[in-house]
Amino acid sequence: MLQAFVEHPQIILSREQLLDLARGRSSVLFDRSIDVQVMRLRRKIEPDPQLPVIIKTVRNSGYLFTPSVTMDE
Repeated sequence: MLQAFVEHPQIILSREQLLDLARGRSSVLFDRSIDVQVMRLRRKIEPDPQLPVIIKTVRNSGYLFTPSVTMDE
């Protein structure tokens, strides 16, 4: 999932998009497993997972990976 965020920085990704990018499958309506995965990822990378600054929740839209990313080839 982190790879999906890094490949799409500063773009709001819906739950369905994250499921497709991270697992290669379509989401089931009301599939909340992505929320659990984001919570686990936040625990690993956020300074304070209760007040996220790296992966923000965008209400009614999805999640936003806030850092800018530079890809070297």
